[in-house]
Amino acid sequence: MLPSCLAASPVDSEVGKFGSIQSAEAVVETSSTCSYDTPETHLNLVRGEPVPCAFHTNKENEPWVVLKLGRRVEVRALEIVNRQGGSGDREANLVAWLSEDGVTWTEVWNAGSKAENSWIIPVAGADGSGMKAAWVKLGTRQNHPEYFHLSRVTVYGQ
Repeated sequence: MLPSCLAASPVDSEVGKFGSIQSAEAVVETSSTCSYDTPETHLNLVRGEPVPCAFHTNKENEPWVVLKLGRRVEVRALEIVNRQGGSGDREANLVAWLSEDGVTWTEVWNAGSKAENSWIIPVAGADGSGMKAAWVKLGTRQNHPEYFHLSRVTVYGQ
């Protein structure tokens, strides 16, 4: 049985509010991989059967995962599910960035110093609509090397 945070998304009941899923065909790239990682589950971060830990980086000061959406979309919300089954506290200081070109990144959210089981992050531009992006980057800012891992990321918008 899946943990409750993987079984159904709280955003599912608000699909009209945030738009449709934009990340189902995303390409997933991580800053590193390690002996605990199983690269064949990386795509489970965005599609297919949810897994407790979709990727696992090496210990790094600023590890990251990037979702290449394949086209520019209006991002309205991000839903992030932390690693399940332990060690989720490593995602304290989680940060989300968006980019239109994969080079210039705009920080849209940070978790502060507290890790949660999951986060729903509304994304709004200056005019109140979503923000245009073709890439989504998530990472942690640590003052010491640490592993990084998440279970699921869903990008909503149009």
